[in-house]
Amino acid sequence: MGAMKTGALERYSLHMGRLVERHLAEAALIAARQEAMREAKDAKQAKAEIEVTATALRDEIKVRKTAESHLAYLAHHDRLTGLPNRAWFGEQLATAVEKAAAGPGRLAVLYIDLDNFKDVNDTLGHEVGDLLLQLVAERIAAGLPKGASAARIGGDEFALILPALEAADPPAPPGAAAAAMMGTPAATPVLGAATVAAVAIKVAKLLIAALCRQFDIQGRPIFIGASIGVSLYPDDAVTVDMLQRHADLALYRAKTDGRNRCHVFDETLNEEVHRRAFLEQALREPMLFTQLRVAYQPQIDMNTGRISGVEALLRWKHPVNGWIWPQEFIPVAERTGMIIEIGEWVLRESCMQAMRWRKEGLVDVTMSVNVSALQFRVGNVPGLVARILAETGLPGDALELEITETAIMNSAADPAAALVALHAQGVKLAIDDFGTGYSSLSYLRQIPVDRIKIDQSFIRDAPANEDACAVARTIVQLAHSLRLEVVAEGVETAAQFEFVKQTGCEFAQGFYYSKPVSAAALRELAGGRNMREQDT
Repeated sequence: MGAMKTGALERYSLHMGRLVERHLAEAALIAARQEAMREAKDAKQAKAEIEVTATALRDEIKVRKTAESHLAYLAHHDRLTGLPNRAWFGEQLATAVEKAAAGPGRLAVLYIDLDNFKDVNDTLGHEVGDLLLQLVAERIAAGLPKGASAARIGGDEFALILPALEAADPPAPPGAAAAAMMGTPAATPVLGAATVAAVAIKVAKLLIAALCRQFDIQGRPIFIGASIGVSLYPDDAVTVDMLQRHADLALYRAKTDGRNRCHVFDETLNEEVHRRAFLEQALREPMLFTQLRVAYQPQIDMNTGRISGVEALLRWKHPVNGWIWPQEFIPVAERTGMIIEIGEWVLRESCMQAMRWRKEGLVDVTMSVNVSALQFRVGNVPGLVARILAETGLPGDALELEITETAIMNSAADPAAALVALHAQGVKLAIDDFGTGYSSLSYLRQIPVDRIKIDQSFIRDAPANEDACAVARTIVQLAHSLRLEVVAEGVETAAQFEFVKQTGCEFAQGFYYSKPVSAAALRELAGGRNMREQDT
């Protein structure tokens, strides 16, 4: 009995053990399945996170590449016009020079500067100016020949690279046709400097013509022009810097020659640069005013034949370079601002000399002094004149100021107010070089002018040129209708003297009577015989 119980317990224990083992196995299996499911879920989530991260990374890379591309674009392009900028132009020109040097070949660099663009900004505002620049860029881009590149390199400055071989279609060289038939490539023709220059000039003229056409902005017509300078590789320069510098020098010449034209660089421009640099330095030297002189050219009363006035003319005798003529140094003095000090010196010297003559008995001789455009624009001319008249004791009615039409119209302040202030001091006023400035004559009714001086270009061509004669007669009639006196400048021959007399001019000056002379020589002339009898 006991043995039976023991066997049953063992079987029961074995059975329970098996059940426990099975339960544990099942539990382990369940746990394994749950773990596997968790791992699968985690893996799925990790995969999703990886995909999200990868997508974000791809997006970030794309954004960065777009930003880098945009920054690279901005670094090499002008935001306003969309054209490449100065940095890009320099890189592109360096590449073009390397290619031409390896050729060998030639290329042209064109610098373009808009004429009168500042007037658009000043009168119509920068918004209109920006719109105009965009339209200009479009016209330049539309006018580019094949292979050429354009860039905006400054405010209203543009530049072109013109690879000549791509821009021109020269005649085939001898043997080219035969070489083609034989299947051998013909040598690429290399254009000569003259041909490249001709191509560049042709492109420049087409661009000038395009930019001279009317622009329509915000319902208003706008007209500008363009000046273009050209330099050639390798004829004018072999480096990028020198090519650009020479193109800029040629552009400067195009502007000084009258604008709205092109000029090709030549070595004389380098000489002019050195000459201008010398003049700029010499004009700033402390000893300058010991080197300046004033010469006096008589103005003749056509009725009496005697001297009624003199024009003070500036002369410069440099201790090393000798006489330097006004047409050379006055523009430099204007550009550097030295004309302000020089103009004051000339006015003071002339007034002091006029006082000396008055003490010697020449009380009826008016001293005529030129006032530069810059003096009139930025200086207080009425205040300066009042101070010098007080210093010298010269009466205001013994002084006449000659002012060009351009100086009057370009005055920053109200020109009439300054002229009225001068007239109130008794000072006489004359319009110099009349007929060559602004076409509007309305200002003659608004300012207190006493007389006008007919520009010598009209007198020089008279009496042979009928157009010049007609202009001169018209000016005299206009002046007289406004109760103004007239002075004819540049009278050099007896025929010109007779013509001026017939027009009714009250006064004349020129080499026919006397060249500019020293104060002492003028005193002798003024005390001498009738000026019209000197050459008879």
